[in-house]
Amino acid sequence: MSRTAQRKRKLFRGIVPGLAGLVLLVGSARANEIDPWTFAYAGLDHFYNVEYEEAIADFESAIAGDPQNPAFYNMLANTYLFQELKRLGQLDGNLYDASNSFLRVAKPKPDANQMAKIKNTLAKARSLCEAGLRENPRDADALYALGTSYGIKANYKFTIERSWFQALRAGSKANDLHEKVLKIDPDYHDAKLIAGLYQYVVGSIPRGIKWFAFIIGYRGSKQKGIRLLQEAMQGGKITTSDAAFLLTVAYNREKEFDYARTLLVALMEYYPRNALLRLEYGRTYSRERRGKEALEVYVAVARDMEAGRPGYDQLPRARLWYQVGMLYQQQGRFAEALAAYARVTERSESEGLVRAYSGLRRGEIFLAQQNLEEARAEYERVAALPYEEPKREAEKRLNSLGG
Repeated sequence: MSRTAQRKRKLFRGIVPGLAGLVLLVGSARANEIDPWTFAYAGLDHFYNVEYEEAIADFESAIAGDPQNPAFYNMLANTYLFQELKRLGQLDGNLYDASNSFLRVAKPKPDANQMAKIKNTLAKARSLCEAGLRENPRDADALYALGTSYGIKANYKFTIERSWFQALRAGSKANDLHEKVLKIDPDYHDAKLIAGLYQYVVGSIPRGIKWFAFIIGYRGSKQKGIRLLQEAMQGGKITTSDAAFLLTVAYNREKEFDYARTLLVALMEYYPRNALLRLEYGRTYSRERRGKEALEVYVAVARDMEAGRPGYDQLPRARLWYQVGMLYQQQGRFAEALAAYARVTERSESEGLVRAYSGLRRGEIFLAQQNLEEARAEYERVAALPYEEPKREAEKRLNSLGG
């Protein structure tokens, strides 16, 4: 067996035992009294399948069964966060490429009530952790939960508030706490997740500002970060899937696309209702400049979405068909591209801005085919829509056509 094949098999094995362990723990609940962790593990399954309402209900049940466990509050707060990221469209990154960057929001506008729920739930987790640490400063579980709460804070500071250095400070605090955990118990593999992420992120700081990070005490190593994430995936109890997700991101950044796809295949097997995983799988091909393979994946996902496959109803339909149309257009398959864009433009409930740009792309194809009347009709429809940039482009095209 080649070294690459051995490494792939090792990566796959790292996911399976952790997930299988969750099933065993759930099955071990007492018949006459439900273990709160049963609800927590059920919630995690819903969470990774992007079923946030169901996950929240499960985590609330876990808290009701053990209101003194800060881990459950962290899980609930993290679900609130991802629920908000989903609402803001921040989980749809695998539908973006350089050609449809118009869909990116400069700075998200979070819901104040949702953000309050995140922060209040994290505050409760921290309060419980700090109470436990006053009794026993070497309580590894309390240190771990406290570090996790700071890790979630770093996430919303980065993804929603766009406060880069506040995110780095919160991440540094989380890392310090989990480093303490590992000094107390080197086999506490779950603590290697944040430590690994911190190492990788800080190690990836662009060279131009790395000197500043070094001066204020932020130091990291991408290689060490990946190693710690691998150990968290292979030995963790509740961070197995998180570590696998993060490793796919790291491997993509490092252009190790085969390893990323190996992890994604395993994750898709365990979380079949998470359509975003399949889109990310397709995106690895796009990053590798393998447009044909990427297109095959995206088309299959779109068809499953239209067929009503469980979990796929949550996909942003217009954006997905727009991306399919772009991939067809890039490959010169104009008939298929027109059909994909038509799925956006012909439905009034489609996202307006995506409809506008789909019309522009259809106009481009008609122009390339010298079908001037069809092109004119598309540009007139776009010019009538209330979106400044596509409207301006459509009017420019109409002027060039003499209309």
